[in-house]
Amino acid sequence: MRMPRVPARQRRRCFAIMLSARSTARHAITTSRAPGNWNNSWTGRATRGTPARRSEQKGLGEKDMTGYFFIVCLGAVLTDLIKGLSANGTPPVLQRFSWQMDLAHFMWSNILFFRIAFVVAIAWIFFQLPVDARMGVLPGGIVLGALWGFVYWVFNRYWIGRFKFLPITQKRFEGAASNKVGMKEQVLGISHGGQHKAFPVNMLYYHHQIADEVGGHPIWPTYCGLCNSGRIYDRLVDGKALEFTLVGAVNYNATFRDHTTGSWWRQEVGDAIKGPMKGHAMEDMPCEQMSLESWLAKYPDSLVLQYDPTFQKQYAIRTALLNYEVSLPGWHMQASPPLVVGVEVNDVARAYDWDQLVKHRLVEDEVEGTPLLAVTDEDGDSAFVYERTVDGAVLTFERVKGGMKDGETGSSWDWFGRCTKGKLKGKTLTLLQGYKQYVRAWVTFHPDATFYDFQNAGK
Repeated sequence: MRMPRVPARQRRRCFAIMLSARSTARHAITTSRAPGNWNNSWTGRATRGTPARRSEQKGLGEKDMTGYFFIVCLGAVLTDLIKGLSANGTPPVLQRFSWQMDLAHFMWSNILFFRIAFVVAIAWIFFQLPVDARMGVLPGGIVLGALWGFVYWVFNRYWIGRFKFLPITQKRFEGAASNKVGMKEQVLGISHGGQHKAFPVNMLYYHHQIADEVGGHPIWPTYCGLCNSGRIYDRLVDGKALEFTLVGAVNYNATFRDHTTGSWWRQEVGDAIKGPMKGHAMEDMPCEQMSLESWLAKYPDSLVLQYDPTFQKQYAIRTALLNYEVSLPGWHMQASPPLVVGVEVNDVARAYDWDQLVKHRLVEDEVEGTPLLAVTDEDGDSAFVYERTVDGAVLTFERVKGGMKDGETGSSWDWFGRCTKGKLKGKTLTLLQGYKQYVRAWVTFHPDATFYDFQNAGK
């Protein structure tokens, strides 16, 4: 059967429709295969490269940078806090570790570098953020910046050695006749070059140091409240008289920085522990700590440093602290005794329990073959340690009213080791350099120290 012929007009119309459909289908396939525009026909979920995904990735980047911004800001605060606490306000439990000195010196020497690095890092991260994100982190950044400013102020303008313990402003010495310092006050005295000087301990306790001279020689009287120890050094090192600034307390001891080289020095032993002068040590000059009354009895023509009117309140507080009996031995990291009198004989350290020494008044000892005599004065305020050998003979002593008497000649002696009556009149016992201080400081710097056994004394 013959099919009817389709008119030419209809054939052309069908052909045009077919071409149009073919073109539309081809365009749809091409579009669906284009990178970044392929949709999962089964789930309808946008996959990698879609505008939604790109927006999500951008959002995560902003969150990461925001987190980094606050982490770096917090790091700046913590770095200055560690620097401050490394030498000022360090918990006592951490001061026993030798690395405290390494940490403190490292932080103090490099803190400027750390601050610059943190400022650069914070600025870079901040400007990497979009403008709207910057406005979002700004309040938190201001809060952390204020916190950093507070930490900086505390440990650079307030709770720091050179501001917390200000240097003396008026240094005036008077003789016994015009002296205003109480006679019962403890002093650190020195006799050198024909001159005698006494420095009130409560003044040294507050200032920690008072640079001076005696007999025309530059000296450095110091005191550490953490150690309860006084020292006087020859501050002439390599021909130059050094000046010092208090850094803080490291390993239970006051630490100073010299103005010439920036080296760090320890008060207890007078040596440079960090810096260009590391290994150098100042000469320890003989000094005595006792009541001013005892000092003037021994050196009537001595000069006495008078109180600086600017710091009368601070001196009064230190006097109260010096008179306070230690009742928290845990604070001193040693159960007993809290206070000792320490001496060194041929590099061997010996310590005497202060309370027991005051109770016994007089004990005889021997260290490294050297016969010793440890005594306190009548009031129990001052202690002295002597070699008890005179003209090659070893003497034994007993207490009598107003002093001592030796058992070999019956001669009378005063607390200053001077024979005042008898066969040996005019002779003197050799005074050893002794230090009254907290036991924690003594054993820190003399780890092999031995202690006199009061319990078995005389057995």
